[in-house]
Amino acid sequence: MSENLDLLRSIYADCERGDYSRVDWADPEIEYVIADGPTPTTFRGLSELAAGMRESLSAWENLRARVDEYRELDEERVLVLLHFSGHAKMSGLDVDAISTRGADLVEIHDGKVTKIVKYYVLDRALADLGLAKQAVPEESSTPDLVEALRRSMGAVNRRDFDAAMILYAPNAVWDASPMGLDVFEGAEAIRGFLEEWFGVYEDFEQVLEEFRDLGNSVTLAVSRQRARLPGSGAFVELHYAAVVTWIDGLVERVAVYSEIDEARAAAERLAQERG
Repeated sequence: MSENLDLLRSIYADCERGDYSRVDWADPEIEYVIADGPTPTTFRGLSELAAGMRESLSAWENLRARVDEYRELDEERVLVLLHFSGHAKMSGLDVDAISTRGADLVEIHDGKVTKIVKYYVLDRALADLGLAKQAVPEESSTPDLVEALRRSMGAVNRRDFDAAMILYAPNAVWDASPMGLDVFEGAEAIRGFLEEWFGVYEDFEQVLEEFRDLGNSVTLAVSRQRARLPGSGAFVELHYAAVVTWIDGLVERVAVYSEIDEARAAAERLAQERG
């Protein structure tokens, strides 16, 4: 199995330098799976692999994946533990504001890589493989949720919705029913809602006023929105709160309230129920 490790070390040494030009290590029918993040997808074959990697890299500047550990699972599979760095070109949103630790599950047959499953969230990879979290080299993989939320809101303020949606799980739910609005299911529907919501304004800004981590993956965020409609010189303000539940460092569900005290009570109740 040492030959497999030698092959992977040569591949990831290039990646750490930002060089993705080599493909001689890949089987012509290679399968490349993005298992988590806002847009899980699968690419097959060298041409799709190249196109998929170009698409992923195009949104980021100085994106790097540093190897922390190679873990041989069996004769054909190696789990590569990674540490990501970089930031979005449009918004400046840092990768490490969302999740710094990830992993690649690499399958190798006859000296060629036949499959890569990429995880941007390390805990998801460990859970899928049934591996002990304690066996990971010591470094917290829990994201700084308040900083991640601030940067995502900043991306929305700049109308960079691609960067903003990185914070959301693919099956996330945005529940605006406490404000008398609709429920939006899935990252694509949420993005459409946010674009429609903020698209009517000529100027707008969201500011995070308060953030509380109540435990059990439940947080409360209180925000103020200040916006101006086209042709108007007056600004309107909206004071609201969001009860957010998280999974693997990504937003799983958002419930938005116009009554702050109601949101506080709902968040505290949810945290207790999930305890």
